[in-house]
Amino acid sequence: MRVERFYTDRHHNVEAEITVEVLGSPEGEGLITRGRQKLLSTFRTLIEDAVDFGGELNDKDDWKIMFKQMSSRVLDRYRMGEPIINLAKMERQTPKPYLLSPFIYEGAISLVYGKGGVGKSLFCLYLAVLLQMGKDDGRLTAKKANVVYLDYEADPDESKYRADSIIHGLEENPDDVNIHYRYCSVPLKSDLDAVLRYCLQVEADMVLIDSAIPACGGDVTDAGNVGDFFNAVRSLGSSENKIATLIIGHTTKAQNNSDGPFGSVNWRNQPRTVWEFKSNQVVNQDEIDVSLVHRKINLGKLLAPLAFRITFGQQQVNFEELDARRHSTFRADMPIGDQIEVLLEDHGTLESEQIGQRIQESTGANHSDVIPEVLIRDARFVEVSENRWELNAI
Repeated sequence: MRVERFYTDRHHNVEAEITVEVLGSPEGEGLITRGRQKLLSTFRTLIEDAVDFGGELNDKDDWKIMFKQMSSRVLDRYRMGEPIINLAKMERQTPKPYLLSPFIYEGAISLVYGKGGVGKSLFCLYLAVLLQMGKDDGRLTAKKANVVYLDYEADPDESKYRADSIIHGLEENPDDVNIHYRYCSVPLKSDLDAVLRYCLQVEADMVLIDSAIPACGGDVTDAGNVGDFFNAVRSLGSSENKIATLIIGHTTKAQNNSDGPFGSVNWRNQPRTVWEFKSNQVVNQDEIDVSLVHRKINLGKLLAPLAFRITFGQQQVNFEELDARRHSTFRADMPIGDQIEVLLEDHGTLESEQIGQRIQESTGANHSDVIPEVLIRDARFVEVSENRWELNAI
């Protein structure tokens, strides 16, 4: 008996879809009965179907006992949820490890968001490929992991072409990289049982959700609806079977994109780490520069922005890491300390006023009110004479 698609009504009655099959039979050939019932019902219709299917094996009383045992076990398991764990009895834990550094932690929710059409899906598919291969690329280090790609936007043909192009760019054979792709059209919370079965089938370590709006379904600014979505995301794994999730989120010009996508605080609070994705794509060019700005972290410290150049060749895509500190577009997103470090690397000794002027010239932002404090507190900088600063030779 398989019990799934649970629903609890306002009177706390639990109903579910129940499928009874012959154990070990070929797929689609062993169905005994199937229906949706309250778990405290008499199951009369399902029992009658079961008796009609094979009364010579099990009579009506046998089926009554089996359905009663199933109902009791399933209700107890469903209502209790995850077991209570005594943390004092657990082994001492280290900080949560990366599945792919620095973007994805084992068993945690990560979010990459930004405006539409800037390369987020392509970049996240690149991360999925690195994971499936267990391949490092530059500063990105990946453990070998099974990836399930839930695609709510494109189709298998487009995704296959993109994945193959990325793999060719890494000088690998696409036939050796098993991205487990699924075309999706139903919100995750309504499709959870099927997704769970697929995740178990391929022993998934990470699920890529592309993208948040259709996967969420309904109003992405409604706290209740967004909460249901993240409950579904958390249900993909458990305390024993940890599955990481990478969610792609889109924003519009009308939205405040400084802290996270959309309007509900859940989009910022639920993920353990959040990155904003930016690009400076130019029309009719075969390359785009992109940056990822770290907006939130619960598992460590905020990291400096990362930048990459994506180059489109003949049936291949290449990713090259850039120095975001020196990028004409992205350096404005760097922490003030990092901007000062670059200036002192290039010019040797500068006065604090000169530092402020040069940063304003290059980024358009005036940080004169915080620069003196950064210079004093940051161990990278040393005052060599009155109001003149250099990099500290450590």
